[in-house]
Amino acid sequence: MPIDGVSFMNLRQQLAAELAKKISGSTADIDRGHGCLMTGNKIFAFTRPDESAALKLPEARIAQLLLDSELRQMVMGKRTMRQWIVVPNIDTPLNLKLLLEARDYVASLPQEETSKPATKSSKKTAKKTTAKSAKKITEKR
Repeated sequence: MPIDGVSFMNLRQQLAAELAKKISGSTADIDRGHGCLMTGNKIFAFTRPDESAALKLPEARIAQLLLDSELRQMVMGKRTMRQWIVVPNIDTPLNLKLLLEARDYVASLPQEETSKPATKSSKKTAKKTTAKSAKKITEKR
């Protein structure tokens, strides 16, 4: 759902909408409740509850940026995301340059076909179908 069509936005979504106005070639959208910044149909940044943002950048660039103690790699659950870095106070001029860098990086990536991962229920159905097929073959013998 586009941010412009939403009558109520949380602070993260409002921040994304404001940032999109400052970053040419980007649009703001909502993904899983986060305000996100997109180039084309690809997310290059999303806002977080503490006015920080997660930005997608090449691993080598992230390694350079981690030398600054304020920046940290994005961790989701127990996984450290190799191409995502968390930038505090995203609305500062220096950090806006990082947003431009993230936009350009993601725009340069090849278009991927997205497919939904298999859900647990579809895995169970596949197991049941396989088990039934194996049972029928065994019964016929």
